[in-house]
Amino acid sequence: MESLIKPNDLAERLGVSRTWLYAAARDGRIPSIRVGGEHGPLRFIPEDIDRWIDRARDEWQPGRPTATASQSAPPPRRLPRATSRHRARGTSGQQKLI
Repeated sequence: MESLIKPNDLAERLGVSRTWLYAAARDGRIPSIRVGGEHGPLRFIPEDIDRWIDRARDEWQPGRPTATASQSAPPPRRLPRATSRHRARGTSGQQKLI
């Protein structure tokens, strides 16, 4: 059995940050385990990571949006337009709309 992979080592291997790796593990986007229970150290099983990479490679096609891209957050809300009561003072003392 190969030894488990630590987050620092996998982040370096994948070329991603540790922050991304921890978030992906938490969200279930990358296979991982917690040694000794839910508060134990995060580790990765080499065979699981190899399969995960192979599956990602098989599913990816140039120009096609990924599943995560199509499930992205909704667009930001629009702010209301400024009205006459939403004014700021200019340097000359005159009011102007912002």
